[in-house]
Amino acid sequence: MQSYGYHSFREIEVDEIDWQRWQRLVNTVADMFKAPAAFINQANTKGIEVLIASELPTTLYAPGEASPINSNVYCHYVVQHNEHLYVPDASRDPRWLDNPEYLEDNYVSYLGMPINWPDGNTFGTLCVLSDITTDYPGTYLKVLEVIRDVINADLAHIYRESQLLTETYVDPLTRIYNRRGFEEMFTQNQQLAKRLGRQMVLLSFDLDKFKPINDSLGHDTGDKVLQYFAQCLKHSCRSCDLVARWGGDEFLVLAHSETDQLEDSLLLRLDTALKDAKNLPCIEYSVGILKIDSGQEQSLERHLPNVDARMYHHKRSKS
Repeated sequence: MQSYGYHSFREIEVDEIDWQRWQRLVNTVADMFKAPAAFINQANTKGIEVLIASELPTTLYAPGEASPINSNVYCHYVVQHNEHLYVPDASRDPRWLDNPEYLEDNYVSYLGMPINWPDGNTFGTLCVLSDITTDYPGTYLKVLEVIRDVINADLAHIYRESQLLTETYVDPLTRIYNRRGFEEMFTQNQQLAKRLGRQMVLLSFDLDKFKPINDSLGHDTGDKVLQYFAQCLKHSCRSCDLVARWGGDEFLVLAHSETDQLEDSLLLRLDTALKDAKNLPCIEYSVGILKIDSGQEQSLERHLPNVDARMYHHKRSKS
């Protein structure tokens, strides 16, 4: 294993967590166990990273410090086995003879519980370390489990919020952004483009002769056409581009335009993909293209009439 796959909560600034409450929980654990150190840790790309540390002079690791994946620290066992670990005396357990927490910092005793996401994957650990050998009663383990469950509940809340956000911003038929999602992400991308001094390009798509497809072949076929077009459009764009179903058979794309050829290559990829449609009627579209300079701060509402006018000009030119 090279690393755990998750990004650090400290780096992505997770606002949904009550960090002060987590701090109080960790301080309570250290006080209850009369231990020099207690932690909430996350298993992430850094290894085992301290998120919350007990506020004691005897606590040797600070938030943000991490033990790499190849270090033989106690928490790696908890995360990789997804089970609690109690080490009363590391000097009597050959597994920990090269553990830097024991060798260098004299944390000879360890008790840790896995913290889990709602899907069962391990988030990290809640643990307590001591510089003397210990013999914790079973009731202590149960109390630590209860505190761990409080943290699990917080993660479940974040997970549910994320799911709700996805449902709020994603079109259920095509699984790309809906109008609300695109509007919000447009503002964020506009701010980023201004900071970077980058031009953006806004593309407005409208399917040609979509109503006859619905009327003659039925709404099921119409839905499949919309789904296929959305899939082709998304795959023709870069991962950093915004792709949305604006409504009906209208779609929008917002891309950071680093070259004048960006939209040409996008449309070429889209045309190639649409030709590969199986068991679907021919899918054609009209498109309007609008360049937005980094200094332009108009809202999306101000840009839409301009890009739509260009799209309808393209549609009329085919008549």
